[in-house]
Amino acid sequence: MTCRLTQLRQLMKSKEYFHEIIHAYIVPTTDPHRNEYVADRFKRREFISNFTGSNGTAVITQNEALLWTDGRYFVQAEKELDFNSWKLMKEGTKDVLSISNWLSRNLEKNSFIGCDPQLISINEWEEWKKTLEQTDKHLIPIHENLIDILWNKQRPDLPNNSIWKYEIQFAGLTITEKLEKVRSKMNEYQVNHLIVHRTDDVAWLFNLRGGDIPYNPVFLSFAIVSFDYVKLFVDLNKLSDELKEDLQNENIHLYPYDSFYEQLKQDVQNQEKSQKFCTSLLCNHAVETIIPKNQLILQDDIVYDLKSVKNLCEIQGMKLAHIKDGVALCSYLHWLEENIGKIDNLTECSGADKLRSFRSQQSNYLYDSFETISAIGKNGAIIHYKPTEESDTKIDSNQLYLVDSGGQYKEGTTDVTRTIHLGEPTQFEKECFTRVLKGFIGLAACLFPPNTIGARLDSFARRALWDVGLDYRHGTGHGVGCCLNVHEGPQSIGTRIRSDNYLLPGMILSDEPGFYCEDKFGIRIENCVLVVKQKSKYGFYNDDWLTFEQLTMVPIQRKLIERDLLTEDEIIYINKYHQNVYEILSEEMKNQHVEPSLLEWLEKNTQPI
Repeated sequence: MTCRLTQLRQLMKSKEYFHEIIHAYIVPTTDPHRNEYVADRFKRREFISNFTGSNGTAVITQNEALLWTDGRYFVQAEKELDFNSWKLMKEGTKDVLSISNWLSRNLEKNSFIGCDPQLISINEWEEWKKTLEQTDKHLIPIHENLIDILWNKQRPDLPNNSIWKYEIQFAGLTITEKLEKVRSKMNEYQVNHLIVHRTDDVAWLFNLRGGDIPYNPVFLSFAIVSFDYVKLFVDLNKLSDELKEDLQNENIHLYPYDSFYEQLKQDVQNQEKSQKFCTSLLCNHAVETIIPKNQLILQDDIVYDLKSVKNLCEIQGMKLAHIKDGVALCSYLHWLEENIGKIDNLTECSGADKLRSFRSQQSNYLYDSFETISAIGKNGAIIHYKPTEESDTKIDSNQLYLVDSGGQYKEGTTDVTRTIHLGEPTQFEKECFTRVLKGFIGLAACLFPPNTIGARLDSFARRALWDVGLDYRHGTGHGVGCCLNVHEGPQSIGTRIRSDNYLLPGMILSDEPGFYCEDKFGIRIENCVLVVKQKSKYGFYNDDWLTFEQLTMVPIQRKLIERDLLTEDEIIYINKYHQNVYEILSEEMKNQHVEPSLLEWLEKNTQPI
């Protein structure tokens, strides 16, 4: 890594590529579509820093190399970074400046800061530029990515996985019906053309799925939607002749993926100057550089918002996916209890493999929705821990075991975390677990008014931990796609206040409070929940109020619950949840003809507390 930093710094000083010396170079995590997970070809930040987390930005100057990341990855970054070359900047902690403020304070006047404009969103670019200009620093676009120059022939190719049709029995709406909804919003915003830049938005809009991004059934793509035509930019080799014909019959014009920016330039030039092009603030800055300011309208992401509210077909599919997933995870937890201490090679990695094998037995299973977090003891304290050959640890009965996993099914996407103890937990472990459970129930059972943003609900999940001075460094809930990305917006529940993040009926989120005792254990309880309407006693606001309906069907380990810490209402809630899990899963298990011992395990683990 030191050699790569040296080579990068030489490039930054080279006038072969730029008119000015680059005093600092920014390397974000993402790809041109702002995907959370990226294909190997886009793992530039990992290439230069060795940090593998899904969130983090590297900044390299001639004298320093720094990595900014959030609390989910502090422990992981400390293990992966070479501190002889790198400095870890822990976002959100005392005395740690933001990237733009650090650059403003630490670079001399008239310094040039470079970044690939395809990798920074429009709003980030404007915020950074404004901050830097206040101290006479200059943010400039570097269109030929410096990491790509270093990577050269060793850089992985673009993924080449086929694109497939997402059938109407899973999608619920036709392409035509979705385009009608999109154009209705375009008309409302008074725009002529919409740039669709997110891969999951494109997949949803055109009822297509692919495999270009690990764990997410999406494909590298852009689209431009106008009132009289639609342009889809994708690797045409990934489409079968039949699929091409189907899309063309929908009046969708197909273009090569790598022609998007040039085609957008032509569209802008060929249209009258009164024509308006719309995209979101999260679109990459390279798009913004193509469209004149008087023709560019920055609005809420139309497709993103439409996709976040699931239709009835999608909701039913998500429910079915979670039932099947519940059978798989229960099978794994039962198998663990049966085999702990009997199998020598029962480790985090082999456990994750076994869980995947149970999921693969379910109908319409595609693959996991993210890399399984299978973590025993102190590894569970690493919030986004991934077991590797080097870190793989034996699962024993003396420590807490945390497993956070999910599956992609044609019907929907799942994400569930359970923390269990296969022996005798300590009193402290039980108290921490129960306080996390209280937060889980506090959020899941809350009744809230319409026009509520996620941040208003976050403290429901933290209150019981706060009561004794405990907390966790991650959000409490994220949106979940339907056979799409396991992390989906705009809906979320966390400490960040987002004014447009309203929770609406039909949205699906996770409910996942936790607690992490460094070098000892980690605890997280996570279910997926559906926002539903709920009548209230007084009905203030003259509207239906909202609450959450449980989708995840997996017992919560009763052994770890300290009953005396729960209120009567909390006891009623968990008992009703377990009764519902038993009724639904036992029927599904019988239909799948599972072993009688699994049914017995389910009945035992859903008994009232």
